[in-house]
Amino acid sequence: MDGKSPDTPRVPAGWEVRFIRSKWFPWASWGLSALALAYVISRLRLSELRADLSGITWWLVIASVILQVVPRLLEAVRWKYLLRPLRLRVLHLFQAIYVGTLYSGILPLSGGDLIRGVMVARRAKVPTVRVLSSELVERVSDAIAIILVVWFTLRGLALNVALRLALGALEVGVGVSVAIGVLLVAQNVNIRHRFETWQPASRAWRRVKAGAIELIDAAARLTAQTLAVSLGAALAATAVNIGSFWLLLRAYHLGLTPLHAAAVFAIITIGTFLPNTPSNIGPWQLFCVVGLELFGVSSSRSAGFSLVAFVLWTVPPLLMGFGALLSSPFSWSELRRDQEVAGRTTAGK
Repeated sequence: MDGKSPDTPRVPAGWEVRFIRSKWFPWASWGLSALALAYVISRLRLSELRADLSGITWWLVIASVILQVVPRLLEAVRWKYLLRPLRLRVLHLFQAIYVGTLYSGILPLSGGDLIRGVMVARRAKVPTVRVLSSELVERVSDAIAIILVVWFTLRGLALNVALRLALGALEVGVGVSVAIGVLLVAQNVNIRHRFETWQPASRAWRRVKAGAIELIDAAARLTAQTLAVSLGAALAATAVNIGSFWLLLRAYHLGLTPLHAAAVFAIITIGTFLPNTPSNIGPWQLFCVVGLELFGVSSSRSAGFSLVAFVLWTVPPLLMGFGALLSSPFSWSELRRDQEVAGRTTAGK
């Protein structure tokens, strides 16, 4: 019994999860992604694509693929630091990151971050919210790094409306997250006391209370040094990703500078910051074309590169994610089940 009478109206909980998982939302997401991909394909010239494919410099492609491992290794080292004092091996965190990449790359709206959080929480035998709170710090740091790259590389360029809106939404999201973080750090004791004295009647709200206290405790562990390490790792990982992306541009014989590559990479990241279709297929290509056209690359060559680069950028990490899953003590179905449970818990359902 939850302690509520049958006539008491139920308080809606987890509305955002129900909204995302409603019947029409995935179809709308797939529809928009299909339109984006159709637009990119419509810009292709097959003769030009064949010529570009025949001229690809494959050693640069191989170097780019190898370089893609470094940002995930940096993420694992950063994650270990953020999860102090939990004793976790970098190898296990590295493995969880690649498994999360696999889930995000195969399933729509799968929540790769939630999957990797579940894996690490089970290994450390701690509540999942404890791990997810560290991932929130990671994502805010990553977003700040991308915003800094955009400000540095796109100054003076006329951005289209969609890109300006996406950048604005990212900036607002980061601003709100930072403001909430500052509030939780500054008023940690008072806010925690309020939640501790709250006695919710329903099991759903008791889960919300437990999750909120865990998040407040995570905020209390934040220091200026922690934030500096997180942002520094984000900037380093972004720089390596840009280098890997620039090698793909060179392999495709697009004469863009590393600064131009940074701008295009930032545009792609902004356009795909919120996951939708598997591996963000559709939006990834569209924003790649938008970015390349800003620097004078023709629409047909931009479209061809976006399709080729997408395969080279996503398939190797997915294969490594599959290998990481096989070498882990968890199965696909087991992680999916735990993901559902963790999703309901964190949403207060």
